[in-house]
Amino acid sequence: MCKLWVIFTAVILLSACGNGEQTAEPAPPTEEAASQSNTKVIALNGRSYRLAFPASGFDNNKMYKLLLAFHGSGQSAQNMQSMTQFEAYSDDYLVVYPSSKEVEWDDGCGCNIAHRLGANDAEFIVNIIARMHQEYNLIAGENYAVGFSQGGLFSQNMLCKHSELFKGVASVAASMSRQLAASCQISQPTHYLMVHGELDSVLPYEGLTHDNFGLISSPAAMALIAEENQIQTPSVQSEVAANIMAITYSNEQQITNQLLTIKGGRHQWSHTNLATSKEVLRFFNHHSKYNFEQGSSLYQVGESHYHVRTLGESNNNADIVLLSGANKYFHSDSAWSALVHKQLAKLGRVHVIDRLGNAWSSNSEDPSLTRFATDLPDILEKLAVKTVVFVAYSNSNLATLMYQHTPNPNVETKAMVWIDPDILLPHSIELYQSGAVASLRAYREEYIEHIAAGNWNEKTAQRIENERTEIAGLIPQAYENQMDWVYYDLVTQQRLDIAKQVTRIKEMMNYHDDLEVAKSLVNSLNVPITVIDSDFERLDIAKAEGEEQAALIRWQVQGSEWSRMIASNTEGEYIPLENASHQVLFEYPDKVSMAVSVILKKNK
Repeated sequence: MCKLWVIFTAVILLSACGNGEQTAEPAPPTEEAASQSNTKVIALNGRSYRLAFPASGFDNNKMYKLLLAFHGSGQSAQNMQSMTQFEAYSDDYLVVYPSSKEVEWDDGCGCNIAHRLGANDAEFIVNIIARMHQEYNLIAGENYAVGFSQGGLFSQNMLCKHSELFKGVASVAASMSRQLAASCQISQPTHYLMVHGELDSVLPYEGLTHDNFGLISSPAAMALIAEENQIQTPSVQSEVAANIMAITYSNEQQITNQLLTIKGGRHQWSHTNLATSKEVLRFFNHHSKYNFEQGSSLYQVGESHYHVRTLGESNNNADIVLLSGANKYFHSDSAWSALVHKQLAKLGRVHVIDRLGNAWSSNSEDPSLTRFATDLPDILEKLAVKTVVFVAYSNSNLATLMYQHTPNPNVETKAMVWIDPDILLPHSIELYQSGAVASLRAYREEYIEHIAAGNWNEKTAQRIENERTEIAGLIPQAYENQMDWVYYDLVTQQRLDIAKQVTRIKEMMNYHDDLEVAKSLVNSLNVPITVIDSDFERLDIAKAEGEEQAALIRWQVQGSEWSRMIASNTEGEYIPLENASHQVLFEYPDKVSMAVSVILKKNK
């Protein structure tokens, strides 16, 4: 082994033992204390890795992303965990801290102990990933890796050799070996983050000339990786903080490669103005398909997964389950809960569930309210719901009817709140099944092909903009500061995904049959139904003429009578709203909260 590599290893060993350059991030009181409650050591083919669960707790029903964190030369998996503490900063990852077989990783230089002794570290990591996906509920395509120091060199090696396994990779305090730079081939474009201090004397930022272990500079490494990632556009430089400069490469395929240069930074994990663990997670989350806000999770049901956002604490009475329904554009996702969810969370634990094809729920070849009602018992089981009050907006009342016909036997339904529900009378059903729904069904394959080609992208974007403007004008002044626009925008942007547009259209086509299933179930209702009934129909009536206007007037009149009858027959409440829009959840959040509050008080 060359003298230079021996010196390098010695420096890393000093760092691992507490050298001041190692980390600016505080470590927990003891390594043992950090690992006992949420970490276990797992053996694999004569080697081992540490598996850390979220500090907030592990949910066996929830789906997680996978993060692998590689320690430096002379360090251990336990050192890396104590230094980075990724599991303390996110509830969305299972974090694996692997142990190298030798004192260092086989990082692709072909020049060190691990290479000479045949450590096969890359194969070890591939096997860990496969085993984790076999044993845990992990999200496909959401694997990430990060390494510190020589572990950073190894993360680059994994990027070059197995990019198909990772959505994102990061390296900290590491440039790139000349040997790996000469051989690196990235088969699948991958997001990449590099964090490096300009004054690093262990793995120098400006590179190192040596016959056995040479390094190229970090800017050169970033340019090389960006080229391998098929990013042809020039880099953009920006100042992140007074001591941090960013060089960012990105392309139309939205692949981002970024170098964060720390002025005055040395060979350490975190720096002034940069908490590296949080920054790495921020970078990965930003480029994840599942960039979740607080409370969001995925739950597996059969071959599909459902997005659920849960806020609030148990009231020891009943959970509140909020179901979104369609507006005039048939957008039907949890964006509609962006104001009322936090209001209802003051009353208890509230889950908003996105049907297949909405928000971050998976797509489906045959989506429908009927399919959702079939999966709902399993979803409630995974959410550990024992008693429930359903709040159903628009046509999602159909799903509650179907669910109540074949409910989860372990879940008691206390009551339901229907907000502008579908009216299950012959005249109303005929209206729902005509128009756009009938047209879509008549030309099913033609519409699917047309939308799959991206022809609705511009229309969808315009509708998102129109809806946002409309909603902003409806929110009462007293609630403006409580509107969760961040979550709203994250959800509505998911509508631009072409596969989700296709799924939504398929659900519209199947809406005809959903109505046929639900219309016969009204008479079997056995729980109190509170109906909040706006007069939004008046807006369509004002624009219509002749027979069309007469049909709409009949729909409105019969709808109000039917809603009042449903509330009366089930011993619920009927709450009419005058001069209201269909966006009741935004315009009258107080009415929704009050209706649920009354139900909870009655059922104490």
